[in-house]
Amino acid sequence: CLEPSLLITFDDITNITNTSGVPVPHGYGGLNWENVLVLNGLNDSNPTSGYRTGVVSPPYLAFDGWGSPMAITNAATNTFTINSFYSCAVWYDNVTLEITGTREGTTLYTKSVSLFTQ
Repeated sequence: CLEPSLLITFDDITNITNTSGVPVPHGYGGLNWENVLVLNGLNDSNPTSGYRTGVVSPPYLAFDGWGSPMAITNAATNTFTINSFYSCAVWYDNVTLEITGTREGTTLYTKSVSLFTQ
C-alpha cells in the first residue's frame, strides 16, 4: 500500500556506481518499475546532456533504459496518482513524453508533453 503523498527521490537506492544506470528494484516506493534505471546524474561528464538538468534531488535521477518505454505500476494492483514529477530530455530537444494512465487494460488518461535538455 502506498503512503499518501509519498515522495520518491531514488536517493536511498544503494550501490549506484554504474555510469550506465542500474534498474530500480520492483517494490521500491510500493511500485513496480519496468525499464526504469537510476544513475548519479552529477557524475555525467558531458556538460551538454540533460542528465545534470534532470537532477532535482541530488545526486540521483531515473530514466528509461535504452530509449524504450518505461512502465510504473502499483505492486498491490491498486490505483495510484502521480501528483507531479520532473522530467527533461537527455540528448535532443523537443522530445515527446507520452503519459498514459490505465486500469485493468482501459486507458483512463493520456497526455503528451515536449521535453528539452535545459
